Amino acid sequence: MSPAEMSFLEALLRLKTTHEPDNRPEHDRCRELVIGEAKKRGLRTAVVKSDPHHSVLVGTNPDDKNPKVLLTGHLDVVPANTPDQYEPKVVDGKLKARGASDMKFCAPLFLQLLQELPATLRDRVLIAFTFDEEIGGSVGIRHLLDEYGLRAGACFLPDGGDNFTIEADEKGVLQFRIKTTGKSAHGSRPWLGENALDKFFSIYQDLRHEFPVVDGPGAWGPTLNLGKVTGGAAANQVPDACEALLDVRFTESSTLAQAQALVEKIVAGRGAFEPVVAGDVFHLDRKGPAYSWIQDAAKEHVGKELGIYRSEGASDARYFTKHGIPVVLAKPICAGHHSADEWIDLGSMDAYYRMMKRFVELAAS
Repeated sequence: MSPAEMSFLEALLRLKTTHEPDNRPEHDRCRELVIGEAKKRGLRTAVVKSDPHHSVLVGTNPDDKNPKVLLTGHLDVVPANTPDQYEPKVVDGKLKARGASDMKFCAPLFLQLLQELPATLRDRVLIAFTFDEEIGGSVGIRHLLDEYGLRAGACFLPDGGDNFTIEADEKGVLQFRIKTTGKSAHGSRPWLGENALDKFFSIYQDLRHEFPVVDGPGAWGPTLNLGKVTGGAAANQVPDACEALLDVRFTESSTLAQAQALVEKIVAGRGAFEPVVAGDVFHLDRKGPAYSWIQDAAKEHVGKELGIYRSEGASDARYFTKHGIPVVLAKPICAGHHSADEWIDLGSMDAYYRMMKRFVELAAS
């Protein structure tokens, strides 16, 4: 990474692009910084409005909705524990900062790659920067695909596949809210009331029957997590309202529609169901051309094929599933995402960049 590219990345890392309302101007500054850097390189930009987190497209023709290759990454981050985590520093060859690996490092690499491609290929590649992945991606990449109409032959998304691997599978996700209501009464005479918490836990027991507790990483299957329950005001009062937030992850044995239908069937008539975050499973076809392109590029520039693995987590890759767009998830050497010790290895960036560039050349040809 050149000194100019490093300076650009450090400027991005200093921006607190989290989702607290007070930091909304930081998102605007981030977009302005990206647009200015793209213009320095002779690239054009377009802002796709989707309140409150507009996306930025970069290319020779940023209005092209059908590029052969899409490079995409999110520039929002989770909050840091202390302000100094937004001040990038290099320690033993590792760049440390909030967002260093998740995933602002991609911005200078994407722009450099597009600038260096031959003109015949450059016209076939589009960059999309989004700003809401950490809160679900609904107005970012989902909006670009489902409502704006963006389509691509293949996508490269450096938001998984740490340490020169390929994240080839991700579970689908359904986060939802359940509300139950009851009737308030004195706790010494519960028969005069209707306990909203009891209603919820009856629903939860039935959900748990369908999604048994998983106590280890070995099983690849659906999971359920009860993340938050609120209700009641005092021990001697029957609660008349309850609200809970839950998280279901599912595998290729189910679809999002099937997972949601199951939950709705269990809740039906006993409470109110509201989806909060929803996304399909993600799978990269190991017999498809995108897999061959990235492995050929890895053999040429990393010296070996990349290992593959499955992830219990989810990324913006899930939004490409229903559109049949293959997505490659791979990153340089890095660690500490969402932690106080987030870092990316600068020494691995050159091989990673050359591998990514070769993938784009093969996919765009």
